[in-house]
Amino acid sequence: MRNKAAWCLLAVFLLSYLPSEAQFITSLNRYRKHDRKENKMRLQLHKRIYLGVYGQHFMSNSLSMRIRDTTYPDQQSFTDKVNKGSIDTTVQTNARLGKSITAYLGVSVPLAMLNSKSMLCLDIEGNILMGEITHDTINIPLIYKDNPVQENMPFMMMSAPISFNYKFGGDASLSKDNRTMLSAGAGIAASYTTITGIAEGYTADPIINAVPFVKAEVGFLMGVAVKIRGTAYMGNYNFIDYKAKDLGSASGVISKNYSGRMGYNLSVIIMPLSFTWDRRYIR
Repeated sequence: MRNKAAWCLLAVFLLSYLPSEAQFITSLNRYRKHDRKENKMRLQLHKRIYLGVYGQHFMSNSLSMRIRDTTYPDQQSFTDKVNKGSIDTTVQTNARLGKSITAYLGVSVPLAMLNSKSMLCLDIEGNILMGEITHDTINIPLIYKDNPVQENMPFMMMSAPISFNYKFGGDASLSKDNRTMLSAGAGIAASYTTITGIAEGYTADPIINAVPFVKAEVGFLMGVAVKIRGTAYMGNYNFIDYKAKDLGSASGVISKNYSGRMGYNLSVIIMPLSFTWDRRYIR
């Protein structure tokens, strides 16, 4: 009896090491499980953080100004605002955003992996854009002589863009084996915009709105991932709508209007933790 038990234990021990169909199936299941683990969506958000380290914004729209110059023969006429001579002129020119700089911090949040190299995701960012609205020198006709005018109005926009994107390449797979990166997307940026220096003694209210946009990126892994992004902002906006309080009797710049498109942006992006991406196929 003892011999039979010993022989049975020896048979079980040997069978466990012999190749068999059952053992092959078990190994295949392990491989498939490992393969599924390799190809499943990996969030790893710290590896998907990106920085907009440099950007230029391009915006050019029509600027309209109404200027009134008045003269009075004596102090009594000035006090009563009678017997005056005046020139009331409206000038129009193109004003652009100059000396602009853009910086932002964002992260891509995967929604679905389409295959091992592409995904659908949300880009969530915090952006800041600074510059000056300026125009070429224009001559304002006044009573005594023309007055050349050239302005620089500081501009700042803080925004929180959220966009839906398709990404292909290393920033989707988090793999150094996929060195080329392409992406395209669209979204909305909740923005807070301020413009100063519009008129002496006048402070404009901030502009709060939602700005739709489309964007595209192309990049390459060079130690760290570097990408170039182009963004086009949609819609028309009224940036400056100034009118003097006493429009009937005020002099100087009595109204100013600047409206049009938000323009487009070209920026350089780096992904600072892309050097930690792994080689999924070359171990």
